[in-house]
Amino acid sequence: MSALGLGKEAFWAGLKAERSPVRRLSLFDTSKTKAKHAAWIDSWQPETWVAAHRLKRMDRCVQFAVAAAHMAVADARLEQSAERPNVRAGVSFGTALGGFGTGELAHSLFVEQGMSTLPPSLGLQVFPGSAQGNLAIEFGLQGQGTTNTNTCAAGNVALGDALRFIQHGSLDVVIAGAAEAPLTPMIYAAFDRLGTMASSNVDQPYRPFHRHRDGFVMGEGSAMFVVESLSHARARGATIYAEIMGFAATNEAHHMSTPEPSGTMLRAAVSQALAEAGLRGDQLDYINPHASGTQANDANELRHLHAVIGDALARIPVSGTKPFTGHCLGAAGAMEVAACLLAIDHQWIPPTPGLDDLDPGCQGADVVAITGRHHRVRHVLSNSFGFGGINTALVLGKVE
Repeated sequence: MSALGLGKEAFWAGLKAERSPVRRLSLFDTSKTKAKHAAWIDSWQPETWVAAHRLKRMDRCVQFAVAAAHMAVADARLEQSAERPNVRAGVSFGTALGGFGTGELAHSLFVEQGMSTLPPSLGLQVFPGSAQGNLAIEFGLQGQGTTNTNTCAAGNVALGDALRFIQHGSLDVVIAGAAEAPLTPMIYAAFDRLGTMASSNVDQPYRPFHRHRDGFVMGEGSAMFVVESLSHARARGATIYAEIMGFAATNEAHHMSTPEPSGTMLRAAVSQALAEAGLRGDQLDYINPHASGTQANDANELRHLHAVIGDALARIPVSGTKPFTGHCLGAAGAMEVAACLLAIDHQWIPPTPGLDDLDPGCQGADVVAITGRHHRVRHVLSNSFGFGGINTALVLGKVE
């Protein structure tokens, strides 16, 4: 569920088209913000996916998650529904803000007109775990469930948690992923004030690794996955996109928004994920980095990837795919995992849109710019980092 369109096919078609959907934001007034662009889902019709009587209890973020989960369950041909509850099936969900958007709009009414204007279901819509509960209800997921709010790393953490549920034998199958719906005036203004969003007056301001990059462009949407044990998948004849081979998460314990210069814990996350996967860095076929498009992140990330992988980084294709969806905050990592799975499935690596002038500080890596590339893709690393010093690394592998 992204600005590229709804569903796996639309997502893949958007990647193949090699054009970013980022455009001037018209959902609300941006005359007082430096940032002016976003990537959003047009003409959203939630009743297509959710019963009308349940919509009043769902923030837009939750609507995206439930719709994407329906798509994932259908794509996986998984027979899991409210009519067939399962104690061995659970949820692992991630979001940075949850229903904050609904809370923001309700607060405006509250200040202007008082408590009587608040919807009775407001308390059910705004808390981050709302999606987890709604997903459990929608699909009869009676087993263990969790919601993490690890900011922009939440999608990777959700998949990492799903991996641990399966490894520990707690569950056979997990509906896992992330969603975000942050495009409201106060949220947008808050990130603008933070100085992390792109404000360049160019047609494509979101350009990771670019010499003149100046921040991210906000997006919205959801990516959800069916994660299960290999035996469970094979027993039901499932199509398997990839194996989650390794996952690691660390914290720099340094600063809320500025990367720790030595990169010790960033490198530790990548090294630990590779070790769990049983791979050396030079065995990777593709890297989808965090590549947020900020001056502080991109060159720093590549420098520390080189410290782990060495000179082999110069021959491993790397691309930053956030411009295809906008930076969807808590859902960003899940979006990138979707891109990685499709890269494995189609043996084609999506490019970094808008990258017509590579930052000299990003030299030393095989950055795929402007145009995608046919390539053998078996092992993939996907990084996601978050405010508070969170670093996550996820290793995916093709199942032969």
